Amino acid sequence: MSWRPHAGAQEEFLSRDEFEVLFGGSAGPGKTDCLVAGMLRDTENPNYHGLILRRTFPQLQEIIDRCFRLYLQANGSYKTTDKRWTFPSGAIIDLGHCQHENDKYNYQGKEFSRIAFDELTQFSLTMYLYLHSRVRSTDPTIEPQVLSTTNPGGIGHNWVKERFQPDRRALKTYHDPVSGLSRVFVPATIEDNPTLFDNDPLYLARLEGLPEIERKRLRYGIWDAFEGQVFTELSKLVHGCEPFDIPPEWERYCVMDWGYSSPFSIGWYAIDYDGVAYRYREWYGCKREALGQEGEDSLQGLRLQAWEVAEGILKIERAAGEKIWHRYADPSIWHPRPEFRKKEAQGMTIDEDFSRAGVHFVKADNDRLHGKLQVHKRLQLAPQIDKETGEVTHDDPQLQVFNNCHGFWRTMPQMVESKKNPDDVDTTQEDHVYDELRYFCMARPIAPRKTETVPRGSFKAERERYLRAKRYASKHGTSVDFAYRKIR
Repeated sequence: MSWRPHAGAQEEFLSRDEFEVLFGGSAGPGKTDCLVAGMLRDTENPNYHGLILRRTFPQLQEIIDRCFRLYLQANGSYKTTDKRWTFPSGAIIDLGHCQHENDKYNYQGKEFSRIAFDELTQFSLTMYLYLHSRVRSTDPTIEPQVLSTTNPGGIGHNWVKERFQPDRRALKTYHDPVSGLSRVFVPATIEDNPTLFDNDPLYLARLEGLPEIERKRLRYGIWDAFEGQVFTELSKLVHGCEPFDIPPEWERYCVMDWGYSSPFSIGWYAIDYDGVAYRYREWYGCKREALGQEGEDSLQGLRLQAWEVAEGILKIERAAGEKIWHRYADPSIWHPRPEFRKKEAQGMTIDEDFSRAGVHFVKADNDRLHGKLQVHKRLQLAPQIDKETGEVTHDDPQLQVFNNCHGFWRTMPQMVESKKNPDDVDTTQEDHVYDELRYFCMARPIAPRKTETVPRGSFKAERERYLRAKRYASKHGTSVDFAYRKIR
């Protein structure tokens, strides 16, 4: 073949032998060509059968075009009606799509030596995992494998990021503790594809000119930024902190979002003397966090009854020897349970079981729009101003979350806005931690900033600003004119 991989990321992707290999991150490193070329491995073997997938048939056309450029050079022949390439050895590579959820069953009963997903974040997790069951080989010389490429973004952004953890496991082989199968993420940027620079030198300039979130995703392959992301201000570098012993005199709160078949989320918060909130502990009733499970059902709830959760809360708090000032929970636990939810509690309501166990909640304010605004306010940085000089010395977060709150850090950055109401969060996603945080923020709202007693622009205000500027200039060795522009 005339096509050859470039040294670096392209060669790395084609050389990996893990069961799952994901290639990409940014736009432009030649991901699709590598994927198409990678499927040619083992085509000398008559037992080889590959499958390349795109989400929709129109998207598949690009794959068909790439295959014609590469597979004809490998003496392959294409049958349009079957969307199938055959090779002199008898090996086969099929091209397909999986537009609807049930389309995955079109491949039921079939066996593929290797499956390739182009733009993996366009697929659902259930599609991806189901098609794993189609990957097998009766020929010991052919190693079954799943190859994928993608950019950040798309409906599958969250599960792909969680499964491959590109920020933590790049080029590091990970073995699934349940299945024992291996997977790896191979990062790449436009710099890994010199051919693109030669053929289209302005492509990089077009990427740099994209809106901020799109530029982060497509130019730099940053997975923490994606279209529709709600809390763009949330950062583990800013809002995260290492665990420490909470002083006993700080006010402590326990907040719960109830769940049975879906996860429940319980967070413990403390308020310091400056009004900064710390989420210092969590109990996320999800099989993934609580039991360490992975797989299709790992995001389901623990199916604990209300009295069992109440006992768990008390056990945790007694072990820490702490006193909780107030508890808040979503109002649904006071509703009489319908017949199909009788397994959740023994009493008429979920709150009744908690009360009998000695855990008493107050109804949280469930105003979704104002609650979202309060979460944004908590995530904003508060400027600290020197009273003498008016200088902004630093910006402090008003919410900090312990780094060991894994459920929070896995789900909160992935919150997306509702398509029906952009002012709200999409309720079909894993929003249990968010709801719990929202209840807390409504219980301890950020107070509006005090209005200035001296009107801005008045003689007195300008005189005070001038005096602060003189003190700033004296302290920092600058001109008064520079200091006057610097201070507030």
